[in-house]
Order: sequence, then C-alpha cells, then structure tokens
Amino acid sequence: MTQPSPLHVANTAQQMARMAPKNDAVVFNRVAMVCMGVMAAAAVVQMLQPLLREINRKREKEHNGRGR
Repeated sequence: MTQPSPLHVANTAQQMARMAPKNDAVVFNRVAMVCMGVMAAAAVVQMLQPLLREINRKREKEHNGRGR
C-alpha cells in the first residue's frame, strides 16, 4: 500500500473543512496548513541539497589536504 502525499491529504482536509461544523473545520484547516508546510519544507530541502553537497565536498577536500 502506498502512502498518500501531503498534498493529497491537504486537499482532502480542505474539502472536509467546507462541509464540517465550524469547530471541526478549524481542525481540518490546520491539518491542511501543516501538510502544505511539509510540502514547502521538502521543496526547500530539495533545492538546497546540491548546495550542501558542494559545501561538504569543499570541506572534505580542505580537511584531507591538511591531514597530509
């Protein structure tokens, strides 16, 4: 079984919030916002990953150069 994506969960929570009583709608909207935040954080990490790899390579080269 595959896990649902955070975007799918957010969309479902928003749809449920539209049909729910006010108190329940607040909870569904918060779930949707958390899921969207997870998606945004994943996108930022994915964008920064090549930069972090490059920084690690440079530090490793400096460290190996000093050790010789």
